[in-house]
Amino acid sequence: MRLYDEIFKNADEFSFSRCTVVPGGGGYFEGVKAVGDFSSEKIVLCFSRGNVTVEGKELTIKKYYDGDLQLSGQIYTLRVEDMQTGGEKV
Repeated sequence: MRLYDEIFKNADEFSFSRCTVVPGGGGYFEGVKAVGDFSSEKIVLCFSRGNVTVEGKELTIKKYYDGDLQLSGQIYTLRVEDMQTGGEKV
């Protein structure tokens, strides 16, 4: 995990969590507090300082334990919403 530490040492306000997206194969998210909207095409992941909306095809939650969430399916879009400013980052 030293690579993550190096990558995120100068990150912005969303550095509280990490995400890894595998093209055509889902993703892994750390620091998830709750799951909001959920369908096979859209999932909203809630974090302490914002939400991430994941859009794709055949999305399913494979594992969710202790803030770590593994998502399967094809991810097309990630949108980050900052709860402090109400702004959105794509």
